[in-house]
Amino acid sequence: MPSEPRVRAVFFDLDDTLCDTIGTREARARRVFECLCRMEPDFDPAALVRRALEPLSEPRSALGVRGVLKELGVLDKEAGIAALESVRHYYEPLCLFDSVEETLEELARVYQLGVITNWDSEDEQRRKVRHLGLDSTFRYFVVSASAGYDKPDPRIFEHALSLAEVEAADAVFVGDRLDVDIAGAKAAGMRAVWFNHWGGKPDGALLAPDAVIERFSELPAVVTAFPGS
Repeated sequence: MPSEPRVRAVFFDLDDTLCDTIGTREARARRVFECLCRMEPDFDPAALVRRALEPLSEPRSALGVRGVLKELGVLDKEAGIAALESVRHYYEPLCLFDSVEETLEELARVYQLGVITNWDSEDEQRRKVRHLGLDSTFRYFVVSASAGYDKPDPRIFEHALSLAEVEAADAVFVGDRLDVDIAGAKAAGMRAVWFNHWGGKPDGALLAPDAVIERFSELPAVVTAFPGS
């Protein structure tokens, strides 16, 4: 019988690693501001959508719907709260990146799989995973709202490792952000794979990933090639 691979578990970030959350910004903004403008007809929904999508200095960041609602002074008012609620469970625009489903199926034959995600509601992230058809894929599902720590705090990674009963050296984390995903996983002692599907540049101030992939289908070969695997 083949020996057990040293890598025993592979954990993933959820948003913009498994699924294209940033790609839903426009659809979500349109839904929010159409809802808002039914209650506040003096606003122009198309102009508000454009404002929400305006980029900030941080890569791939934008002002967002919350930023616009705050600018309008309605974030904490009835109209703003109702507008945000309109997208709380709006998952229709959300989709997996190419080859995610097939790659996860391949990895699951060999490794334990889990998710470590920052979000303010575990229920919402679980709903998202069900929408994506991945609810039976992951043995471990760690959300910052329930764990009590946000990435890049190494304690959220350590919590996931304890659930899987694996040592940090025996686990891999896959994420799209160097500052949150890669830095956090490396601080916890895990090997980290940067899913750089968006053409980002390495940040010399941060811990370097152990490997970089641009397509999700590259992941099994990368994990297998780690020493001890």
